[in-house]
Amino acid sequence: MKRQLGPILIVLALLAAPAAWSQSSSSSSTDPSQNGSTDSTQNGSNSSSSTSSSSTSSSSTSSSSAPSSSAPSNPTNSSPTGFTPIGPDSSQTGAADSSPQTTNGPQATFTHPEQLPALSTLNEVTANTGVVLSVATGISADSNASGAPTTNWLGLASIYGTFGITQVRPHVNWSLNYGGGTLQALGGQNYYNSVSQAGTAGVLWQLAKRWQLVLHDSYIYTSDPFQPYLTINYLPTFNDPNPTIYIPQATSQMNTGTADLTYQLSAHDTVDISGFENFLRYQQSVLSLQNTYMWAGSAFYEHEVSARLAVGGGYEFSALDFGHGESRAGVSTFEGFVSYKINPGMSLAAWIGPELTNTKDLVPEFCFPGYGCIYQVIHSSYFNVAEGANFTWTRAHNAFHAKFSHRVTNGGGLLGAVKLYMFSADYRQILSSRWSLLAGVLYGANTSISFLQINEYLNSVTAQVGFTRALNPAWNLNAFFAVIDQKQNNIPGYTNPQWIDNRISLSLQYNWGHSLGR
Repeated sequence: MKRQLGPILIVLALLAAPAAWSQSSSSSSTDPSQNGSTDSTQNGSNSSSSTSSSSTSSSSTSSSSAPSSSAPSNPTNSSPTGFTPIGPDSSQTGAADSSPQTTNGPQATFTHPEQLPALSTLNEVTANTGVVLSVATGISADSNASGAPTTNWLGLASIYGTFGITQVRPHVNWSLNYGGGTLQALGGQNYYNSVSQAGTAGVLWQLAKRWQLVLHDSYIYTSDPFQPYLTINYLPTFNDPNPTIYIPQATSQMNTGTADLTYQLSAHDTVDISGFENFLRYQQSVLSLQNTYMWAGSAFYEHEVSARLAVGGGYEFSALDFGHGESRAGVSTFEGFVSYKINPGMSLAAWIGPELTNTKDLVPEFCFPGYGCIYQVIHSSYFNVAEGANFTWTRAHNAFHAKFSHRVTNGGGLLGAVKLYMFSADYRQILSSRWSLLAGVLYGANTSISFLQINEYLNSVTAQVGFTRALNPAWNLNAFFAVIDQKQNNIPGYTNPQWIDNRISLSLQYNWGHSLGR
């Protein structure tokens, strides 16, 4: 037996040598069929940084079986040692086909997605980023859609779509939104077609521990006079221009931009510096002289006396330009304010201060047909006390907000600089798990202080009530009724000084939201 044992062991060693050589060769190569059995979830989440760092150098290091030195160790990675993923560059250039280790060539993405960089490798871009799409269509009835001063009901069909993207980062939040649609007459003798576009952009940037910058811009282009009023959520703030002007069948575009820089001096003291711009342009040649431009800058200081009480004050300057320099105004305001939190859901704020307005008007003395006019420059000053107040009340299922202000601002281009009394209020309530209510009213009384339109006035009331029914998480049914009642003694191009417009609308809206990150 001992003599026979030696030859038997030699024969077994010779038979086992090819199998051992084959096994050693297969373990050191990159067989895509073996990679297909690798857990793709682990490759996408646990070893994303390793995949991305090695994929960029796969074409130059394909002959090496050692992992990249820049890739972190990952004990949970189920890929075999020496796994070299096929990056998007190597698959396009054909480097994977020439590699002696990829015997079967590159695999299809939909059957072997784990061989391409996972979406999680783009976390710097997609993390905490979401997109929202919405489409709405419906029918409306407007009592004055044709622009005539008499009551004339007309059926309208509408379609509107919006797109928005938002990203939240540790120190920067930003968002972009855009929407557009049409409103067109369904039939009859009167023809009505309105096109609207609107866009907003905003950035919230934590510059440093005590510094914060907020930028916001909004743009709207529309020939529908209801469009600026239908969203009660955007009631005018302290610096916003006069929103009470209603001009039937006028195509206008408006842009409003704000920049706000806040510095926290201490736990109870802050300084706020802000800038503001606004322009309102009319497309029709008849109204082109009514274009308005507004710039403003302010600086305020606030001190928190207690958890409920805060006081402060500051200065603001506004520059107003009407037409093409025909009328200009500079408004200086010193203000003191106080805010008090009555309870966690109720707060009250008020401000008051002296206001000085200087105007410059170009008054035509005599005009030569075909040659121009001789103008007289008239300067004037107007002094008054400006004041305002805000009240906010919120609960778990309802909220109410009211605002009053009296100050000098623009007159929508029709009246130059105006002394404006404005009041606005809106109420929201969640009636049930599917029903919600929104109601709002906006009142403005404008009296011109410009020499060109001295003592001219415009009074306007806008009211809206609407209901929303949530059919499911994606579909909503919306209905509202809105009315505009406006009186003034001078409307360019119209002889009737009073306009009353009503609109009843019913629409169906679809909303879709998705996060880009995994």
